[in-house]
Amino acid sequence: MKRTFKKLSSPLMRSSLGRNLTLFLCIITFAVAGFNAWLLWNNWQIKLAERERDAANLSLSLAKQAEGTFLQVDITLSNVVRQLTLHGQAYSLVPAFSDELKLHQTKLPQLHGLFIYDARGNWVAASDSNVLPNANAAEPEYFVWHSKHEDLGLHISKVMHSHSTGELVIPVSMRLNDAAGNFAGVALATVKVDYFRQFYNYYMLDKRDALALILDDATILYTRPYPDAFINHTLSNSPLFQTMLKKSDSGNAAWRSSLDGVERIYGYARLKQYPLIVTAGYDREAIRSEWLAENILIMLLNTLLLMVIAGMGLVMLRQVKSNLKNQLAVIAMRDELTSINHTLQSLAMVDGLTGLANRRQFDALLEKNLERSMKLNKPLSLIMLDVDYFKRYNDTYGHVAGDRCLKKVGNALKSLPLRSDDLVARYGGEEFAIILPATDADEAINLASLAVQAVVNAGLAHKSTDVPGGVVTISAGCATLVATGQAGEAEMLEKRADRALYSAKQSGRNQAKSSA
Repeated sequence: MKRTFKKLSSPLMRSSLGRNLTLFLCIITFAVAGFNAWLLWNNWQIKLAERERDAANLSLSLAKQAEGTFLQVDITLSNVVRQLTLHGQAYSLVPAFSDELKLHQTKLPQLHGLFIYDARGNWVAASDSNVLPNANAAEPEYFVWHSKHEDLGLHISKVMHSHSTGELVIPVSMRLNDAAGNFAGVALATVKVDYFRQFYNYYMLDKRDALALILDDATILYTRPYPDAFINHTLSNSPLFQTMLKKSDSGNAAWRSSLDGVERIYGYARLKQYPLIVTAGYDREAIRSEWLAENILIMLLNTLLLMVIAGMGLVMLRQVKSNLKNQLAVIAMRDELTSINHTLQSLAMVDGLTGLANRRQFDALLEKNLERSMKLNKPLSLIMLDVDYFKRYNDTYGHVAGDRCLKKVGNALKSLPLRSDDLVARYGGEEFAIILPATDADEAINLASLAVQAVVNAGLAHKSTDVPGGVVTISAGCATLVATGQAGEAEMLEKRADRALYSAKQSGRNQAKSSA
């Protein structure tokens, strides 16, 4: 065979065509080898970019989850403090109040317990029957902090062991004041660390990938996959606090962990409402191993390609280029669809023009607040608002100006003195709505009147209006009920508020009316 090959090759190598063909094949071989080396490097860069996006998106998702978790606790504590402020500190001794605390605890799976302590730190009321009668909380950080600070907002402390069960919990607290504004004690909610442990374990991650919930003073509240011994460990020397958070409240970057020295690609996000940071980190070495496993077949095929390059030649090279283009197109399409999907998810409950809650969110929260009204036997009020002579405004100034008008009306409604559980929504077209839980008719008509005046104060010119003053105005209608659980209560409340709105329109507009 060798003798035959020599006989065939010798004349060929002596010819110009043979030499050129050999040179051509060498060039093609090196070109294909170089091209495939670039392809693998490019796939590696794409892999890193994917992980960077995944880390950033995961951290934002976890931040939304954490914000929702603590928002529910915030609303619950605010309601408890409101009850004590309304009825006085002695109300905490009433059995009905303890029953209400237990009811709140059963509704929120993240809650370990709700507790009320007086100004000396003595236990007064709790949702947990295991609390010792002589329990005292005068020494914990949260009690000392509230006794020295007049801030009535939510305070999140370092992780501690529950006195009743020994579980790891995150203390979330609010200050209680007496009628004179002096320190009267603390309302405490304890959030289970196991709640975050269970939620974070839902994610299918590699064994050295990391998720963490951190206080903004760099204290770890929970981190996966580390043992509980790392809880309350400080990350003040981490690049996250030394550099990243000083540049931006969210993003992604690669750094070596100060806990175990593992290099990871991290996504991080600071919560908007609470002093918390969430991080999600992917092990860079695991990413490299995954990339090699994904590309080992490509490497073998490239070797085979080099062996048959003489027969395949330019056709194979063009096929490889075509495959690359198709691959990059698929990746680009996937990234675009992912981006669109995230955008749609974030906008699904928000009106794109005004930034207010949209009709879908309004309908969902109205039903939830009707359920809450029925359970707590509290009034629920609804305000319907409509821009006066808006069709004339559009006809006079154009639809673009009309959109700007609706944005400014929405901004005026945002500026109202609303509580955390009140909701301002764009109901549709030029119509807006405000849901007011635990609000009676007098409070609702007062807020509606403030809304009417706020739009007048905005001073938006409207030369086609019949309302004196020549500015954009709104009319408002209020309705209030205590839900009984009957079908159609949401529709009934909306109709009553709408009839009151119609009455305000008939009475000259630029005013608020309450349903009879």
